[in-house]
Amino acid sequence: MVDPGRSSVEVPPWPEAFRRGLDHYWRGRYWDSHEAWEEVWRTAEEPIRSFLKALIQVDAALIHAGRQEWNGVRHLLERVLRYLDRCPDVVWGIRVPELKDQVCRFLQEVVEVQGGRRSRFRWSVKPRLRPLGLTPPRRERLRRAPTDGPLKRRRP
Repeated sequence: MVDPGRSSVEVPPWPEAFRRGLDHYWRGRYWDSHEAWEEVWRTAEEPIRSFLKALIQVDAALIHAGRQEWNGVRHLLERVLRYLDRCPDVVWGIRVPELKDQVCRFLQEVVEVQGGRRSRFRWSVKPRLRPLGLTPPRRERLRRAPTDGPLKRRRP
């Protein structure tokens, strides 16, 4: 759990790889944002480490949602919530309680699709990352960009 005496972790300016990850995320490039955030995560200490792990897992959940792998999405989102529980209220300008609410809505959508109560997944439940002091693009891509991810090797 988080020390109640700490209400936020602010380190302006944000690491370049974190900002690059946000740009990728906003453009539906979830594999690429995952890779950028992993650069920062490797050397981060708590609670930043848990926060970045949560973002990396959100990326993975969005990739799996595109493949309609609902069990995997559920497990990833449950882990995201556990990671976010380790974070203070604000990390690098992102309000963690708001992010947790968005992840819960995403998880509920998956449960409804998986249970047959909803026929189609609504991409509008994608968590929106809106750090204080940074302006996202006017229009954020919800589904995964077709150019996202590692290049696939061609078989000889």
